[in-house]
Amino acid sequence: MHTQKIEKILSLLILMIFIAACSIPPATQSLIISDSIASIIAKYRQEIPQRMADEKIPGLAIAVVDDQNVLWAEGFGYTDGDRRTPVTPNTLFSIQSMSKSFTATAAMFAAQDGLVDLDAPITTYLPDFHINSIFEEHPEQKITLRLVLSHTAGLVHEAPIGGNNDLPGHTFEEHIASISDTWLRSPVGTHWDYSNLGIDLAGYILQVQSGMPFTRYVLEKVLTPLGMTNSTLDSDQVYATPGRAIGHGPLPFRPPAEFLLIPSGGVWTTANDMARYLQFHINEGALDGTRLLHQNLAETMYEPPNPVALDAEYALGIATADWQGTRRFQHGGGGFGFTSNMLWYPELKLGVVVLTNTDQNNLRDQIVYEVLNSIISTNIPLYHSRASTQPSVQPAYGFIDNGPALLTDRALSELIASQALPTDEAARQRRQAYTGKYVKTKWGFPYYSVQVEENNGELVAAASGISTKMSEVKPGLFFSTVVEPIALTARGTAPNLKLIKVNSQVMPFQIAFYALGGLVFLSTLFLWPVRAVVQWIRGKKIRPASSSSPQTTQSWLPWNWVVACLAGLASLFSLLCLAAVTFVPNMVYVPWPRPYADLTGWQFALLSLPFAGLLLGVGIALLVGLAIRSSPWSRATRVYYVIVAVSLIAFNLLIIL
Repeated sequence: MHTQKIEKILSLLILMIFIAACSIPPATQSLIISDSIASIIAKYRQEIPQRMADEKIPGLAIAVVDDQNVLWAEGFGYTDGDRRTPVTPNTLFSIQSMSKSFTATAAMFAAQDGLVDLDAPITTYLPDFHINSIFEEHPEQKITLRLVLSHTAGLVHEAPIGGNNDLPGHTFEEHIASISDTWLRSPVGTHWDYSNLGIDLAGYILQVQSGMPFTRYVLEKVLTPLGMTNSTLDSDQVYATPGRAIGHGPLPFRPPAEFLLIPSGGVWTTANDMARYLQFHINEGALDGTRLLHQNLAETMYEPPNPVALDAEYALGIATADWQGTRRFQHGGGGFGFTSNMLWYPELKLGVVVLTNTDQNNLRDQIVYEVLNSIISTNIPLYHSRASTQPSVQPAYGFIDNGPALLTDRALSELIASQALPTDEAARQRRQAYTGKYVKTKWGFPYYSVQVEENNGELVAAASGISTKMSEVKPGLFFSTVVEPIALTARGTAPNLKLIKVNSQVMPFQIAFYALGGLVFLSTLFLWPVRAVVQWIRGKKIRPASSSSPQTTQSWLPWNWVVACLAGLASLFSLLCLAAVTFVPNMVYVPWPRPYADLTGWQFALLSLPFAGLLLGVGIALLVGLAIRSSPWSRATRVYYVIVAVSLIAFNLLIIL
């Protein structure tokens, strides 16, 4: 009897607990869920270091959130290869293309403040802006902010100036102005093409309309209201931040932290700050119980604006997809030594972000899905019920039904072919001149090669195992659905893709010149030691100058040899660097000033070798000139040092210029 009473009491308590749990507000429910995922966090905390080591990732930071709480935030590894500064949730990382969602978010705030209309032609804000197109006249009058933010305006990926692979040295305004030199890849609104250039253009419009630099506008409208106190778009602040993550890439140099693609890739942030950013978007424009962005504008950002974007599963600055009856939003980034990825489910009230300081790894993509899937699997009934919810507020701007139809790759190819010039004898001769090998550069270094060949009167470009036929639509201007429009000229330049043509006829001369130069530089290292040995064998003393010569002139020859040794040594090192890139000049060494603000001492010295060799070569020439006038050097000695000086000057000028 006593046992039955106890069972009834226990049953009643269980029922009361179940009823209470069902009535717990979402914020409290998330606390219970966070307790249930402790084992999941422990599992990944143990796995991540080994997986980082497998992919050679120096440092990683992660944050997992629900709509109210940070479930997990932690750093792994180190900010740099020196392994002195551990990564924490407050370590500053570059997030690269994940920045595009920040620009789109800033655009939503600008629309809320009445600064912009997402569907107004961009010429409303930039009256002098224009762009080239083979498909339509005045395409700039059709391009809108909604189109550029969704990558459906037809813009190419990069601008000619200040692109992702370009060196610093230009202004943001010059970067934007160079867009007018590009050609659209497709008619406006008909095809999806990922474009850094378009997001940068959107950021510039916000700068113009707000009357303040874009970096400051994002700070005041996005970062500060969201409490992202450690985040920035200012490269000076980045350099002034101790313990920031250092980017690691395939090149032996640290990538520069300053570049012009700020709207499309310039945000630096931390895992803790990104936790607040994710919560802001999970709550569709609200944070800490306060609504910052109208919910209809938030929903606008999450909705593909046209059939083209819907097919590409891309909204405004964010990728979107349906998953198990709920929406999933995601965006990653990679480059300049960093990778990042974020993912959130607004209906499930879950989000995750991963930041790493290397630009080549798969872990950042794997972890975001694995962690959230593991959490969801711990309470399938709860997340299934949340997945059935739908947004309560409709977007302010509806789906554009009257826009142009989706243009498939095949249809676009046929449209491009219809614009091609006729293949006559003049065209054949012109295209024959364009054949050859071209090199794509990245920060002044060789990145990959493009082989252009003629096939039955048409040009075919091949790069990284992919070949594509290029249609010549204007003399020297070639289009393809695979690569961006390329304008090949006799010098191998291009408005959209910066290519350097490798002149195969000059290559043998360069190799011969470098080989002879190397022998001359090598001879300077052994001239006096060999001469001393020869004189010793002959039983004679070395006399650099006649005893009748003044003492000052007697010292010129050994000093000239010392200077020649230093110059020869510097130039030999330069020659070894050139050999690593198959003797293509202008690839390893770039003109002064140094475009890399984050060089180590030995890297700066290495890049300065041609300038040192050039100055020493000029010094040798001056010493030879003085010796010719007042020193009794032998004619052979004078000729030799003239050859050394000319070789040094010519060799180093060829590298620098």
